[in-house]
Amino acid sequence: MNSSTIPSPSQPRRSRLKRGLLLAALCLAGAGATAWGLGHDADGAVSRKAGGRSAEAAPVTIAAAHTLDVPIELRAFGTVEASSTVDVVPQVTGLITQVHFTEGSFVQKGDLLFSVDTRSYKASLAAAEAELARNAALAAQAQSEALRYAELVRQGVATDQQLAQAQSEAATARAQVKEGQAQIQSASLNVKFTRITAPISGKTGSLLVHAGNVIQANAPQPLVVIRSLSPVQVRFSVPQTYLTEIRQSFAQTPLAVKATPRGEGAETAEGQLTFMENTVDPTTGTLSLKATFANTGLELWPGAAVEVRLEMGIDRQALVVPAAAVRDSQKGSYVFVIRDDQTAAQRSVEVARATPAWALIKEGVHAGEQVVTDGYLRLREGTKVSIVPAQSTAEQAATGARPGAEPGALAATPPGAQP
Repeated sequence: MNSSTIPSPSQPRRSRLKRGLLLAALCLAGAGATAWGLGHDADGAVSRKAGGRSAEAAPVTIAAAHTLDVPIELRAFGTVEASSTVDVVPQVTGLITQVHFTEGSFVQKGDLLFSVDTRSYKASLAAAEAELARNAALAAQAQSEALRYAELVRQGVATDQQLAQAQSEAATARAQVKEGQAQIQSASLNVKFTRITAPISGKTGSLLVHAGNVIQANAPQPLVVIRSLSPVQVRFSVPQTYLTEIRQSFAQTPLAVKATPRGEGAETAEGQLTFMENTVDPTTGTLSLKATFANTGLELWPGAAVEVRLEMGIDRQALVVPAAAVRDSQKGSYVFVIRDDQTAAQRSVEVARATPAWALIKEGVHAGEQVVTDGYLRLREGTKVSIVPAQSTAEQAATGARPGAEPGALAATPPGAQP
């Protein structure tokens, strides 16, 4: 047998390898066809599942850039003070017979608050009146004697010494009459002081004594404290860096001040700056100020902490966008502007200053252009958008979203002001 016709031991291995490679190729081809079939419909179009996301519009909330008068305000924290606070202290000692008001109620100046037992004081008044009548009679008699001695001296019957004695007794009697009159006035005042009335109009505090208690004149413990709640004052401090500006503005025109108590639903009260301390506190470097508020609606309560906004001026017809529309990057501030074809365009802006509600735009946006206020995280240049309405205040409360700042909170905090 010819050795060339004898099969080589490696030939079966090569055949098996070829068959295996062919089978693998067929499997890959089948998998590719299956994937192509899943990704295309009968017309060869890309399925919505595979390619629809790239064409989906991003939902955004928008607002229009517009012009607005925006106050320039200095922010601080303050404390409400009653315009008048009076401790009602008794001026006589005695037994309280009646309390004529309810603690915590409002009283008017002159209203009767307490009645004190008057019997001992009326008795003293009656005694003083009787003593005055006696002294008046003695004074009249002494004066008559002095006149008689003067006539006797003229006639040469009495001596000058006797006349001087009579005149001295008459003068003493007149002095006793004046003393009696003073005693009557004192006794009358004591009777009057048994009626303790309100020295000012205001709200009464806690009632510290009751009917049946004995009170002492000028005791350190007041019977009740009355505070005037209309008007009230708010004391606050600002950095001394604003001293010159505040002095100049305060000298020209009354400066408006707004005060908002802490707490949900608190109403903002409006008043005017009425007092500047005559020195800067060297320990804190701040200037103490006071503003007066009519407080007719009792929005402000003495002792309460309030957020204060001192209006230093107004930016007239400033171009503004909601503060939430402005984003910051390493290259500066920018906004997303919505084009007419409902796509987003990233626009660089220069912000003059910012407030809790608004950003005042120096350049980069024009009045009337629509800017994105929410949903910008999914936006890029040219992204297709769909406009969704902004949440209402009720919806924001339900979802936990922070509601927008109220229109009154427009002012910026100047650099260095208290937060």
